[in-house]
Amino acid sequence: MFVGGIAMAIAMAFAGNAAAAPSDGAQLSNGKIKFFLADPELGLAGVYNANGVDLYFEARRSVDEVSGAPGALSLRVVDGEARTVALGGESYATNWVPQQGEFTAREGFSYARSLTGLGKALEAADLHVSLSAEKSGLADLARQASTTSAGSYPARATERMRASFTPDVMQVVDFYRQSARDIQMTRTRDGMLEAKLGNGIAFVSSQQFVVDEPDPVTGEMGRIDAYSMVKAVDGYVLASELGGDLVPEGWADEMELETARDPDAIAADFGRAATALNALAYNSGSTSGVTLGNPAELAAMHRLAQTMVTHLLPVRDTTPQPLLGGPDNQIAAGGRYQTYIQVWSKPFVLIAQHSGTRVGHWLYNSTTSSVKTHAGWRSFCNHGTCATVSPMTHRCTYTGPRLTYYRRPTIRTDAGGHTCSTQYNVFSTAGGHNCHDDSSVQVRAVRGQSYSTTGGRCGNDGYFSGYAPSCGVQ
Repeated sequence: MFVGGIAMAIAMAFAGNAAAAPSDGAQLSNGKIKFFLADPELGLAGVYNANGVDLYFEARRSVDEVSGAPGALSLRVVDGEARTVALGGESYATNWVPQQGEFTAREGFSYARSLTGLGKALEAADLHVSLSAEKSGLADLARQASTTSAGSYPARATERMRASFTPDVMQVVDFYRQSARDIQMTRTRDGMLEAKLGNGIAFVSSQQFVVDEPDPVTGEMGRIDAYSMVKAVDGYVLASELGGDLVPEGWADEMELETARDPDAIAADFGRAATALNALAYNSGSTSGVTLGNPAELAAMHRLAQTMVTHLLPVRDTTPQPLLGGPDNQIAAGGRYQTYIQVWSKPFVLIAQHSGTRVGHWLYNSTTSSVKTHAGWRSFCNHGTCATVSPMTHRCTYTGPRLTYYRRPTIRTDAGGHTCSTQYNVFSTAGGHNCHDDSSVQVRAVRGQSYSTTGGRCGNDGYFSGYAPSCGVQ
């Protein structure tokens, strides 16, 4: 996120209310383009289909860690098997790095026509002016790659692309004003925010003040737990954040729903929701008469926006699968569903650390395919700062086996589904639990280990939990 630079300028430039949505599914003479994401802060991504061939494209801009100023663009094109066809700039993430031997000369095919069509489709796309660099850079990359044989992939940009410039601040301001224009919001009597983000996507946010528990920053008594959820038109939860032990009424059943929609449709929902949440946060003064002044609410919007666009394109999985009879009851079932959990931690004023977790879901194309797409996130903040928020740092990740279901912490409206059900106690004494005990329960759930929400680490085990758990056997 542009925490300084453009973002700071945007915040100063907004004085009141306020993307033009890209022309999704624009029909061209030789193909069809669909945009998942078109946001000057978050990037440009989508898929182009011509003659039964899918080419996925993505452009992301680096951000200076100190100033927050936008930097150079990273560009890529991958095929339906998640193989890298073309690259421009520096790899944005580890999954952008091409694998050796993805394409060979013996394969005897070329994507020349499709790449040429992709370049033309991008040039013809009706995108906001703030995305001109991303659009032209990807179009240039596609055209350059169209002259490369399949045996030489990935093609790397050799010419200077039209992607070196950054958008004007006022162009970005205009983009987010337009993006927020049609968002409908209401706030219920109990303070819950409900927003319609477009395409049937809904965002709900609730806060609970906990008077007898410490603030995660100051250590003083009294804390706000924020709960946020983004749902697709069929009710499927794309992403959520749970601040503490409880779950707002009615959320539990919704968070157990699955979806039959295809991965490209879900990716488009991720992108649309992310841009809308960014627009709401940047237009935080007032939109449709609803004041958005709660810092926890605005911070959650930014986090969810960043989270939902992390993995929009398909990924090839080269990680060996766990074997039957592993030490933590792993089962190599060869299913389509895979769950992973990340543990994040930071120093804490009262004890050594605070920890939270983030659970993600992968969906494979089939039971035999090695290609997967991301299907959603759940973040468990565990009575304090949520994962990915500075100064939280990534401690470890555990990725489970492929199963016929997602293995994840249970969600219930009462405490004890996704966390311990005992009383919260920052020192984890007198039969209570703290954030690390909750994190341990969540790791055990994703690892397929048994756990108690009232005993063991959740109860009076005599163990002072001062540090975040590992992602290993608990």
